[in-house]
Amino acid sequence: MHRFLLVSGDKELAARIKLALESVATILSADPAVDSVEEVAAQFRPEAVLVDSDIRLGARTAFERLATVRGWFPGLPMIVIGNESGAQLILTAMRAGAQDFIDRDAAEDDIRDVVARHALTERPRSTAASRIVTVLTGYSCEEDSDFAVNLGAAVASARPDDGVLLVDLALPASNAAISLGVELSFRVKEAVKEMSRLDRALLDSALARCPRSGLYVMPLAIHGDAAWAVNVHDLRALLEICQALYDVVIVSCGPFSRQEELLSLPEEGALFLLPCNQRFTSIKGAAELLRMMRQFRPQGEEPVLVVHEFASGMVPDTAGIGNAVGAARTINLPVRWQELAESVNRGEPLSLDPSTSYAQCLTRHLQTLNLIPDRDVEQDRMQPLKNWARKFGVFS
Repeated sequence: MHRFLLVSGDKELAARIKLALESVATILSADPAVDSVEEVAAQFRPEAVLVDSDIRLGARTAFERLATVRGWFPGLPMIVIGNESGAQLILTAMRAGAQDFIDRDAAEDDIRDVVARHALTERPRSTAASRIVTVLTGYSCEEDSDFAVNLGAAVASARPDDGVLLVDLALPASNAAISLGVELSFRVKEAVKEMSRLDRALLDSALARCPRSGLYVMPLAIHGDAAWAVNVHDLRALLEICQALYDVVIVSCGPFSRQEELLSLPEEGALFLLPCNQRFTSIKGAAELLRMMRQFRPQGEEPVLVVHEFASGMVPDTAGIGNAVGAARTINLPVRWQELAESVNRGEPLSLDPSTSYAQCLTRHLQTLNLIPDRDVEQDRMQPLKNWARKFGVFS
């Protein structure tokens, strides 16, 4: 999918353009009357600019308005939207440096055709080291949903100088508040409303943050609140911006795990993680989702299967589950269900307790996946002893 910035203050026009281009591009709209368009573009990194000829930029002529926008984006294709019956406006747009023109009342197919002419050449993304890690949900199972929180906490604690964000799309509500012991308030819906003004400072101050790991959390829904609905196209644009603002963005897809528009967002080599456990219902859901992902992203890396192994002697084991679903790569996380449940009830992610086999295995796998830096082997060996020493007051 491509990314286009729509410079317009007309909400009805923005809705029509988003609807017309939803299958080919992510659209973010910015109103120069209230937004800093250049700052919005710096976060969104658009590949082309669509400009409403009626934008408000003070007492200026149409040429001056369009030339100003052209000056903001000298290296990007610019398409002007206006009234085609006004031949003078078309000439003005050309003089101002526009590459094409769209009639304000054009049909959706005509809009797509015009935009397609300027989206044939794929533009490289930013070379920034930001990553999107997608956690899928094959089957609605609480044990599997705990993985996203533990993953986020582990990555954030191992990268204290980086920004790590968990976007939790779980419904009917995010359990991150209970699992991390924090209060969630600023949701996806609020972020979408402020999308044209989002920056790192605003998000850092508004989002809940785990005090133990430093993980930022943005939920789709919180307990006791049914007002979570958001346009999938806007959600995709928000994730694009979050990727530009944070070093690692972990998207826990939940019920959106089969939403093709979201699954197509990460780049070709992006990391997808698919947790499951030894229950046949969980295994069946993982197998179905893995087959679907091969259709959605035939050129991309296959999801890594993450197995919560509650009982080491239980059949099927991790290897058997991997073979059953046809996973190319499998991760084993040994953990008793009781241990996992107790950590959630305490609001203390199990991944932050280095004395547990769960945290030790997860750390090794995350190092292999290049999500966290390698730790000193001697430090890892001594950590359980230090934890015991702290209990007896040897270390403060």
